Amino acid sequence: MKIIGCITQQHDLRLVLLAALICATACFTSFNMLSRAAVTTRLARASWVGGAAFAFGLGVWATHFVAELAFEPGLPVSYEFYATLLSATIAIIGALIAQLIYLTAPEQGFAVAASGLVLAAAIGAMHFTGMAAMRVPGSIDFNARYVAAALLDGGLLCMVALKFGAPLHKLGNRLLGAGCLCLAICSLHFIGMAAVTIVPGSMLDRHETLLASGPLAVIVATVTIAILVLSLSGSVLDQHLSALADREAQRLRQLAEATFEGILIHRQGTVLDANNALCRLIGTEVGQVRGRSVLDFVAPGSAELVRERLRTLERQGKLAGSAEIELLTVAGETLPVEILSRSIEHDGRPATVVALRDLSERKRAEDMIRHLAHHDALTALPNRFLFADRLSQALEMAGRAQHGLAVLCIDLDRFKFVNDLLGHQGGDQLLKQVAERLRAAIRSMDTVARLGGDEFAIVQPLTEGPDAAASLAARLVEALSLPFEVDGQQMEIGASIGISIFPGDGDTGPKLLKNADTALYRAKRDGRGRFCFFEPGMDMRLQERRALEQDLRHALDRGEMDVEYQPLFDCRSGDIEGFEALLRWNHPIRGRVAPTDFIPVAEESGLIAALGQWVLQTACAEAASWSRPLRIAVNLSPTQFRQHDLPAIVAAVLARTGLAAHRLELEVTESLLIDDTAHALEILNQLKRLGARISLDDFGTGYSSLSYLRRFPFDKLKIDKSFVQAFGEDQEAAAIIRAIVALGRSLHLSVTAEGVETAAQLELLQKQQCNQVQGFLLSRPLSAAQLASLVAASPSGDEPPARLPLDSAGQPLPAGRARLPAQAAG
Repeated sequence: MKIIGCITQQHDLRLVLLAALICATACFTSFNMLSRAAVTTRLARASWVGGAAFAFGLGVWATHFVAELAFEPGLPVSYEFYATLLSATIAIIGALIAQLIYLTAPEQGFAVAASGLVLAAAIGAMHFTGMAAMRVPGSIDFNARYVAAALLDGGLLCMVALKFGAPLHKLGNRLLGAGCLCLAICSLHFIGMAAVTIVPGSMLDRHETLLASGPLAVIVATVTIAILVLSLSGSVLDQHLSALADREAQRLRQLAEATFEGILIHRQGTVLDANNALCRLIGTEVGQVRGRSVLDFVAPGSAELVRERLRTLERQGKLAGSAEIELLTVAGETLPVEILSRSIEHDGRPATVVALRDLSERKRAEDMIRHLAHHDALTALPNRFLFADRLSQALEMAGRAQHGLAVLCIDLDRFKFVNDLLGHQGGDQLLKQVAERLRAAIRSMDTVARLGGDEFAIVQPLTEGPDAAASLAARLVEALSLPFEVDGQQMEIGASIGISIFPGDGDTGPKLLKNADTALYRAKRDGRGRFCFFEPGMDMRLQERRALEQDLRHALDRGEMDVEYQPLFDCRSGDIEGFEALLRWNHPIRGRVAPTDFIPVAEESGLIAALGQWVLQTACAEAASWSRPLRIAVNLSPTQFRQHDLPAIVAAVLARTGLAAHRLELEVTESLLIDDTAHALEILNQLKRLGARISLDDFGTGYSSLSYLRRFPFDKLKIDKSFVQAFGEDQEAAAIIRAIVALGRSLHLSVTAEGVETAAQLELLQKQQCNQVQGFLLSRPLSAAQLASLVAASPSGDEPPARLPLDSAGQPLPAGRARLPAQAAG
């Protein structure tokens, strides 16, 4: 009642209301400035904190002296100048210290309590210093209980105000905090005024600089106006900065939502924010992610890796490099992702932003390619690579266990007839049925593989004695002689089998396979539909190969060799982008010898080096004569790669012919990468430095290791024609082609499809956005004369390349600018 009486009976209530308004304005201005300080750093932060302390200190001081002017003691009152100035200084400095403590952790109890006590002490010190500056005729006494109550009440209310004022970025919290702080200041003041008792007496002559109420009113009014102006300016500036911050936040949010990658921001492992892409990955909404631990969304197998990254981040303050982990979705499924982290500032405090890239498609493509590297795409049987590995393992086990081992080479007798009759689709169906019968005939310890075409092979450990090989071969001959049903037709094909036995017929995998193949040749020569064991006297085939080799040695000197050129077409536009050089042998007696007959002989005899250099020289010279800068593709054999001076040979050919290096495309097969990987990598890098392009030929039929694509400088992948010809008819082939095209696109490699023979195949390849195509549908290989006529007919300049004209049979028409067939051009 004494406090209420003091306010209502000893104060001018109009000035009391003005003092409260000044106080509220100063408190809200201070909280506004602190909210800006909380989201800025360094100089800007110091400026905002200093402004907040100045506004608050002067506001509290103005509140005090306006309330003092409202005080009506019934005696003349004046104020000592320096003590009055000191009270304002105390308020500003105390507010600065309290606000600095508060900003260290606005939402933590210790910081709130410490800053509240400091602020209350500053307000109390300012109040009682101001009271000490009063000069009246008499003396001023203070009631100690009321003074203690004023300080205690002010301290508690200051702590409550600072507690309610956080978080500072919310307007509602700032308004609530400012209201509580205003109440703290007013209650401390008026409880302190209730503690005052003035005892009338005489005015002491102290030789002091005194301010009368009038001048003090002018000073207080000036300060009040300054606070109001500062408040208005701060509010306007705060509104402007908030609008800018909102627009920037919205822009960043739009950018984050526009990306296909998941983005997450966390601080010490607690999620602060995430974009919709991340929420779609884990199957939830943003509101269900914020505030949770990042480990809640990590699969158990990746949890330790994430914990280690968090510990590293805590120790070093940053993370280097990316990592692959598995996310845990809301449905309990795991999702492979790649994560990349970076330290940022979020809401004025350090945080970490994490980008997450979904690896599901890439993993599926890798699994597909990995399976492709070890298995035949059509039959799902092991391919040559896996067969060689299984054969090597079986030989080691047979050597340790001292038992025999059989290698069986199987060739279908009438497969070509069926393939010609029913087409590739019928042939593929037949091969699948053959594979199923072979699987059914062998034991779990045996291995059956498709080596290519209609050739199969089996590794059979002879744990039950050497007669087991003959028994298995007999069962296979019988099983494959039974009719097959293909497209509703009964087909009988039969099979011939050659057998070699370890250790008598060889002690290495290649030797056993070669001798089994020799025995197979003998079985086919003796009438097919039978099996034959290898015998040392089986040299007829070797004699034939030696005769072929002898003729091949003189083929270049006799002018029997020629180079033909098959065009490479842009898959979408149909433009000719280049040509592939193909070696042809026209023997005067044998006639046209198939490359599949003489190329292996050239490889084995070492003649391939001279032939390859001749083809390179001829093709580059031909390409240099073209009026258009089209590319020329030349195949390199593994034998050529064993030449340490291959890069020098290529450089010399380019220099002699004048062909620009970037127009030369060198095609290599996966087999040359296996013999000596380090040497192959060195040679390819040297060729790449010359400026030539490197193409990986027949991708998918050999080992198809993804490590090759990572380590070697390839520019192009060429899909083998066996997949292209099955494309559209066989879902597995289609899936493989899609995977290879997607792999090429992700690795920035061009992809060329070989063996395009139908418009449907071309259309499907166009839909998959394959880069290049070649095949009989578009053009058969052309002679140099036909090619010269075609290229010469294309005008020079910047016009697009000519498109090859074809007749209805797929044969080249006379050269000239023309279009692809309508069904092929799309």
